[in-house]
Amino acid sequence: MFDKWLRLPAHLYLRITALTLLTVGIALSNVLMSIGAIWIISNWLIEANFNSYWQKFKEKKTVWIVVAIYVFIAISLLWSNDAAYGFKDLRVKLPFIVIPLVLATSEPLQKKHFYFLLYVFLGVVLYTSVYNYIRYNYVLENVHDIREMSVFISHVRLSVLINFAIFTCIFLIYKKKFKPLVWIILLGWYAFYLYKSQIINGYILFLALSIFALFFFVFRMKSKKLKFTVLALAVLGGISVSILGYNTVQKLNTCEHVPFSELDLYTVNGNPYYHDTLNTQSENGSFVWLYLSNDELSQEWEKRSAIPYDSLDNKGQPMYGTLMRFLTSKHLRKDSVGLAELTDDEIQRIENGQTGVLMNQGLITRLNAFLMEYRIYSEGGDPNGHSLIQRIEHLKAAVGIIKNHWVVGVGAGDVPTAFTDQYAQMNSRLIEEHQHRSHNQFLTIWVGLGIVGFILFLLLLIWPFFELESKDYFMGMVLLSLIISCFFQDFIETQAGVTIFALFYSLALYREKEEV
Repeated sequence: MFDKWLRLPAHLYLRITALTLLTVGIALSNVLMSIGAIWIISNWLIEANFNSYWQKFKEKKTVWIVVAIYVFIAISLLWSNDAAYGFKDLRVKLPFIVIPLVLATSEPLQKKHFYFLLYVFLGVVLYTSVYNYIRYNYVLENVHDIREMSVFISHVRLSVLINFAIFTCIFLIYKKKFKPLVWIILLGWYAFYLYKSQIINGYILFLALSIFALFFFVFRMKSKKLKFTVLALAVLGGISVSILGYNTVQKLNTCEHVPFSELDLYTVNGNPYYHDTLNTQSENGSFVWLYLSNDELSQEWEKRSAIPYDSLDNKGQPMYGTLMRFLTSKHLRKDSVGLAELTDDEIQRIENGQTGVLMNQGLITRLNAFLMEYRIYSEGGDPNGHSLIQRIEHLKAAVGIIKNHWVVGVGAGDVPTAFTDQYAQMNSRLIEEHQHRSHNQFLTIWVGLGIVGFILFLLLLIWPFFELESKDYFMGMVLLSLIISCFFQDFIETQAGVTIFALFYSLALYREKEEV
């Protein structure tokens, strides 16, 4: 419509503007994401080139699957008791259908516009990551929850964007866009930020994409000798990293030898120590359940903190447990003398849920926490406040629901209620605020929509490999990222997640073909 009036490609410009808003919004603002989604569908409707839309729609089976999933979500409200939540879910998931539908039925995104959006994306992720890093490390005081290093969106969602940014830089180097040094510098910063973020999902995604990128580029090398050399170096590098990782895990798991027969039996105040020599729980190379004087620790703690010793810290973990682990990590005894060694800053860290002195050390910090959580789980410990154990409980709940509703699911409207009821049936020790969904998008889809919804969602992510003749690096990188991300989080259950999914999925598939 506007094209005829203005004699300009107005609708194209409006579509690129909407995509720019969405690209900025996924890292910064829910408002921009909403404006971008409304803008892009409004422009599409006003353009009203419906004959062309229909012809392009018929050619792209991936967009059929997108529409089928969204329609099935709406149909599932017929067997949902909570229709209000179902309609809210449909509203949140609007970008899931809007963005792919518009880009699939419009003219393919031109190369120059595609690369422009990539530059915008790298710029906004650069701004977000630098702002987050400076704020967390130099502005905030006495805040040691790593999740605070992501201001605008969830730290887990941000780790996906950081990985996209890292491997988009590699894509731009491969395509020889602009000056490679710029992309190398940006790549280095993003990798550093990812390392510091302590997000295990982000590390797993980085590893998978690194393997993908390695094989993608190696198999496109013309020289067999060069292929062999690169693969040999990659294998040696992998072995070296594996050995380093194994040694690191062993070091974190190993405690110094303690002659139990020589343990002191009394504190300096004459109170008896409690020694559990059968409990192997450790922190930073020391046993947690040695040299414990519960009475002294309780009395001295409540002199220095407003949080009661027998309550929860600010992360929802048992306060006494956090305190004991922190003292152990400093190789201090759990008595009045040990607690007196703590500074006021360390007291605040403990109140905020920091369980050890190893902090802000990226992968090492996260790996140490992961190992501790595994030990707690294997010994039947309290799952609350431990992300690994909580996720296992979430998966158990999802599987329990699916067993009883595997055909058509509980309906999109009843997903929250189904999880609440399942936790009650399981007699789960998770407190209400930790009783989340499965943290696995495939299982969450199955819970809501049954086996049909699960198969459709799986097809959405694998069908492009069969439909598209040109399977380039960017498409493979995006689809692999989305598949892995959906294994470790409920990716399309929030506005940010569903917009990231829809935008990158559409950019990967519905653009001008390029040389592979």
